[in-house]
Amino acid sequence: MRDQAIAWFTLAQSGDISPQEHQQLQQWRQADPEHERAWQRLAGIPRQLQQRAAQLNNPVARNALQHTRTLDANRRQLLKAFVGIGLFGASAWQARDSLWLQGALADYHTVTGERRHHTLGDGTQVWLNTRTALDVRYSAGERLLVLHQGEIDILSGQDASGRPLLVHTAEARLRPLGTRFNVRSEPNGHGTLLSVSSGQVAAKPFTGGIEQVIPSGQQARIDQYGIAAPQPMDQSTTAWIDGFIVAQRMRLGSFIAELSRYHVGVLRCDPAVADLYLTGSFPLNNIEQIFALLEKSLPVRLQRRTQYWITVTARV
Repeated sequence: MRDQAIAWFTLAQSGDISPQEHQQLQQWRQADPEHERAWQRLAGIPRQLQQRAAQLNNPVARNALQHTRTLDANRRQLLKAFVGIGLFGASAWQARDSLWLQGALADYHTVTGERRHHTLGDGTQVWLNTRTALDVRYSAGERLLVLHQGEIDILSGQDASGRPLLVHTAEARLRPLGTRFNVRSEPNGHGTLLSVSSGQVAAKPFTGGIEQVIPSGQQARIDQYGIAAPQPMDQSTTAWIDGFIVAQRMRLGSFIAELSRYHVGVLRCDPAVADLYLTGSFPLNNIEQIFALLEKSLPVRLQRRTQYWITVTARV
């Protein structure tokens, strides 16, 4: 679906779309609400990108459109063509895998501080945490969810045709066995954190090794080296679904790192106060209230360079 949306969008922006192609585009947009949603998402990409996309030679878009249903490589070819005209700048091809572009082109995504819930066609429910990009690739043989970044919580649905539900992250292939589970893709190569609320999830690293079943109430980290020994699941792991960060004697440094996921801009903790501890439930819908609680309950203050650059430091 994403591939088709990209190709249709590029052809429409070329300025040389035929009446027949325009009619086909309208039919495609009206055929499925998800098609229209994908179209609107691309239309929301900054105007500069749209203007530069119009420079793309329209036969390239038509050629990609003819094959997007079967060849994943065509999306890459199309994006490379964007790069060829300077659509994303000198280093744009590397930016294809950037957080921004993944979010802009993913089937489902959230921005900083946003959380969403979706019910998929098979009844599977997916909750998306902040800064998350998720693709849904259902086929005749499987139901595949690809988590590019961020965090999701999944309540798996029963598929009438018996297709297996799979979740892929950068590090692992996850196969739920009738379950609810949480998957967090850590940035900077820190791996995937799998937490199983109920049922079981079979996990296998892409780097090799045997498949390991993680039972209910356990969590395990998966990285390039394999699967770490499962540990009891931290019950605060899924508090974000209800709109909270729950801290139980949590280091302030760790708390601020977690809170920064929901804050637009830079939010950091001075090492001098990072080892202070705090306990409580903090509402994510009001970050300023959390800041006020920190200054009230701990010997710290907020140093604001700008609205978007905040450091938690020691109170003088």
